Amino acid sequence: MLKKLIPNDYYKTIDDIPYNKLYADGFRLILTDLDNTLISYLEKEPTDKLYIWKNMLESMGFEIIIVSNSRKDRVEHFANLLNLPFVKFAKKPLLFGMKKALKLASKEYKKEEILEIGDQLMTDVFASRRLGVHTILVKAIDKKTEILPTKINRKLEHFFLTQIERRHPRLYQQKLDQYVVDKNE
Repeated sequence: MLKKLIPNDYYKTIDDIPYNKLYADGFRLILTDLDNTLISYLEKEPTDKLYIWKNMLESMGFEIIIVSNSRKDRVEHFANLLNLPFVKFAKKPLLFGMKKALKLASKEYKKEEILEIGDQLMTDVFASRRLGVHTILVKAIDKKTEILPTKINRKLEHFFLTQIERRHPRLYQQKLDQYVVDKNE
């Protein structure tokens, strides 16, 4: 189970991800979390930077679907403004929402063509690793604004990070060491 909490890659922000390389490597579908991955909980509208990010990825040939655990109408609001398909109340790390997102895709993708971007080990990384797709962990945009369930997940995350460091020190150093440094800033 611990290995399913280890992302394939870590980047500080969505802007640091090498999308050109990922596209060259065959990835075509991006499943992405919303809150604290693309925007903070305080954002009411997509930023200009987010529109540029979305347009850049689509012009490269990526398809993007938002997959959020939030039940709130803000997921639908953001997705509609960005003109992106979405799944709200995805129940990650359960696979219900991830599978629902795959059904929203414009075509059927092979698992090797799918990547997921998120800011939480306990939900985003665990769900995507269980689904068998490439997972990219990013630093949470603003942890001070997180809601109670996310705060609880962060406490669990701390426990599991300690276990991963102890049982899989090489993987921890390769995949999570910089994440731990960044998240404690």
